[in-house]
Amino acid sequence: MFRSLTRSAALSAALLAVPATAGNFATLEPLGFSEDGNVFAFEQSGLQDGSGFPYAEIFFLDLAEDRFLPPSPVRIRIEDDGADIADARERAREAAQALFAAHDPEAQPGLLVVANPPTELSADPYRARFLPRPIEPTPHRPVELRLEPIPLSGGKACEVFGTSYGYRLVHIATEPGDSASLIHEDTAIPESRGCPLDYRLTEIRVYKRPTGGFSAVAIIGVKSVGFEGPDLRYIANPVPMD
Repeated sequence: MFRSLTRSAALSAALLAVPATAGNFATLEPLGFSEDGNVFAFEQSGLQDGSGFPYAEIFFLDLAEDRFLPPSPVRIRIEDDGADIADARERAREAAQALFAAHDPEAQPGLLVVANPPTELSADPYRARFLPRPIEPTPHRPVELRLEPIPLSGGKACEVFGTSYGYRLVHIATEPGDSASLIHEDTAIPESRGCPLDYRLTEIRVYKRPTGGFSAVAIIGVKSVGFEGPDLRYIANPVPMD
């Protein structure tokens, strides 16, 4: 449905336009939710392709407002000889210490209900159907999400690589009488994504709030043009559950 011939051709052209070596797929580390379920935090880290510099980035997301809590995003890249990923992660933690102290996300990791890492070849990267918790018989209706890459301008810097893509995330109706709802639709590509080539639903995490109801977030992998090949980074999208 989402892999049209035009889009596939554009993706192939973009990949051929960069050296056939290797990009960098970031290591994802979901950190968890605040106790009230209003905030979600995650980390990504790796070695930057081309330079080999270690980097680490930490994000604290206000789920109701769909915005970052300052000083996040914390982005650390170490350009010193001998530095490694652990050093970058440590510096990122230090820079985000006030957020960790205020929200303590690691105490509430939430429940992993969908996992589709970049090594997974058998699952649909654009579709996820899940229950918010493991109970049988379940009192909950299934939740189904669909992710659709949509062509958008990535600016002049991206034109040489062909079409860039934003994304649309939709909550699909799963029961008679239900209706689909739009969760998110890009109208422009944020500069922080670079020149995006593709997206995938990587993880979905759900947290049962102490006051009732659920908080949830979809972690979306963003494949973009890198220096030595495609890079993979992550963004988080709040998923309304109530």
